[in-house]
Amino acid sequence: MSIKEKLSKEIVAAEGYLTGLFWKNPDNYNFFSEEKINFNSFMNSVYGYYFTLGRKLNEKGIRIFDDISVAQMVQETNTQSSYEKYGGFETMNELSYEVRDKNDNLDAYYSEIKKYNLINKLVDFFGERVVTTEGKYDYKKMSKEQLHTYWNDKILQLGIDGDNKYDEHFLLEGLEEEIIDWNENPTVGLPFFESKRMSKITTGWDYGHVYMYGGFGGSGKTSLTVNKVLMSCIQNKEKLLVIANEQSISEFKKALIVTAMGVGTKEYVDRQKLNEGNFTKEEKQKLSKAVKWVKDLCEGDDKLITFVFMENYIMDDVKKLIKHYSARGIRRLIIDTGKPSEGDTSMARWERFVEDMKEIYKLARPNGGGLNLAVWVNVQLADTALKMRFLNEYALGDAKKIKNEASVLFLGRFMWDDEYEGGKHELLVNQWDDFRGEFVDRPLKKDKGHQYYLIFTSKNRRGADNKTGQKVLVLKPYFGINTWYEVGFTTVYDDHNY
Repeated sequence: MSIKEKLSKEIVAAEGYLTGLFWKNPDNYNFFSEEKINFNSFMNSVYGYYFTLGRKLNEKGIRIFDDISVAQMVQETNTQSSYEKYGGFETMNELSYEVRDKNDNLDAYYSEIKKYNLINKLVDFFGERVVTTEGKYDYKKMSKEQLHTYWNDKILQLGIDGDNKYDEHFLLEGLEEEIIDWNENPTVGLPFFESKRMSKITTGWDYGHVYMYGGFGGSGKTSLTVNKVLMSCIQNKEKLLVIANEQSISEFKKALIVTAMGVGTKEYVDRQKLNEGNFTKEEKQKLSKAVKWVKDLCEGDDKLITFVFMENYIMDDVKKLIKHYSARGIRRLIIDTGKPSEGDTSMARWERFVEDMKEIYKLARPNGGGLNLAVWVNVQLADTALKMRFLNEYALGDAKKIKNEASVLFLGRFMWDDEYEGGKHELLVNQWDDFRGEFVDRPLKKDKGHQYYLIFTSKNRRGADNKTGQKVLVLKPYFGINTWYEVGFTTVYDDHNY
């Protein structure tokens, strides 16, 4: 018996049980991409065949694998001879029944299959030594990670760990072609809603990047996100997933309708009235017009925005949700609000937060096994930063290292009283003057009942940040109708008060 035959016999049970669990619950395919596990992952072709057949059924939206749907897929894939050779539908029917109480073992079966993938590759390079017990070395008792460590020097040289993705290129190759590609295929993301200046700062909200927006508690983080990000998805018919852990679906719907009145129908209903109810006839008409405006804008697609509320925010569950909806074509994501996973006492909360954001970045990135997502994460600034005039990553407190996972870090605060006209730290805002027909620098007057809002660009891989030439964006919010008008740019000098 050859080494490969020996290994295939040792792993056959795990391959069979895993395939059976996937057929029993096809939704598992959405959590394990084809890049992670496919036909080539199986040492026994019978289960490689059935596993692949199941994935094709799942991709067609079939959730119950009966003999009729399976037979149709066999015909479509022209694999009748393999299907009959491996026992037809009866093989998986029996296996699905056999694994009825083994669902908790799914991850263990997957890990064992990946371990034997590694062993199989190691055998190709190092031969019989890999499956020979010697001293404390026993491949059957060792985990994949332990095997990886044992063969570390050679593995690093040969790059054979199947779970890690490496993209090798030659920097000096194809420069001319790259320039042509930049010209013909600009990396311009989704523009922020009615925000030319904000869109210009980052060339929009693009795939493959994590955008973080930090604001103080109660300062309108969700409101701004609904106006600038969510409304843009509706306007541009872009599918969006919202993962919320603070505000309910009802609160988001209220924010949406209020925004629709502010930017669409140009009408007003007291926001508090949405909580109190007992609408007047006129208020009902205004709210109905706002609903119609939204439906017209999204062309009746009421499934465009998917909302998931998480009572317990745990990163492992967040990752499963993101993978689940990404497999269904939703590649834009808002997390409101990003925070450390609950219930983890193994490390400090800020350390947990940093680790969690690393996981979000890994999912968002366009390479290295990522899903190429456009991610927007709202985060809360530390109370200690309330005294900071110039906002940077230190406003995030102990969790400031989360900025390492972001391509863009926006931070916001209201203007201080001494920054208005006549104040000790008066800000000059570059804004359009209708009378003069040009942009001019002038201070802002403090209007009764209104405050201006400053957006700092603390980090920007898609352009300049506040340390490299990007000025601070000034907005004028009207919370009653949730509009955030762009006023202009200003300069806030870094006083190093952090």
